Amino acid sequence: MKTFTLAQKERRERILQSARDQLSRLGYEGLNMRDLAVEANVSTSTLYNLYQSKDTLILAALQDLLAGLNEAVVGTGVRGVDRCIANAEAIADQIVDTPRYAEAMAKMLFAGEQSDPIVRALLGTALEQQREMLNEMLESGEMDAGVDTEFIARSMTSTGWSAILLWMKGYVALHDFKREYVRNAMTTLLPWLLDNAEQRVRKLVI
Repeated sequence: MKTFTLAQKERRERILQSARDQLSRLGYEGLNMRDLAVEANVSTSTLYNLYQSKDTLILAALQDLLAGLNEAVVGTGVRGVDRCIANAEAIADQIVDTPRYAEAMAKMLFAGEQSDPIVRALLGTALEQQREMLNEMLESGEMDAGVDTEFIARSMTSTGWSAILLWMKGYVALHDFKREYVRNAMTTLLPWLLDNAEQRVRKLVI
C-alpha cells in the first residue's frame, strides 16, 4: 500500500480541492490543467505525472469527496437506520453547500456510458453503501430478514438521484433540497422497517 508524506498529502488535498473549485466555477469544459496547477501551487508537469488527464483528476477529486463524506458518517459510530439517515443528510448538505459542483458531476454521470468510471463512482459506490447499511439493519433487527435488500438498495439509490434531477430542473428549490432528499430516502425505506426503527423514520417523513 502506497504511503504519503505530510507534504505529499497536503499537495494532494490542494490539487483535489482546486479541481472541485474549478468545476464549481467553470464546469467541465472550463477546467484547465494549466490554470489548475497554478491554483494548486504545483507545476503542470507534476499535475500530469500524478493525474494523466483531466478526466482522471476529476474522478480522483470526486472519489476523495465521497470517501470523506462516508468516513465522516461512519466515524460517528452510527449504524443501520441511523447511519442511513446521517448518510442522506451528509450528501444533501454537500449538494446544498456546493451546488455547482454537484450539478457538474451529475451532468457527467447522465452523459456517461455504462463503462465510464464516473458511473461506477457515483452509482456503484452508492449501491455498495446502501447494501452495507441494509445489512446493518438486518443484523440489528431493524428490518425483517426476508426482505429483498438488493431491490431496496437500488430503490434508495434511484430515489436519491430522482431528487437531484428534480432540483437540477428547477422543480425543487435549493433551500428545500435537504428536506426533499432525506424525506425521499426515508419514504423509500419506511415500508421495510420494524418497530422502533419504523417509528423513528416515520417522524422524518411526516
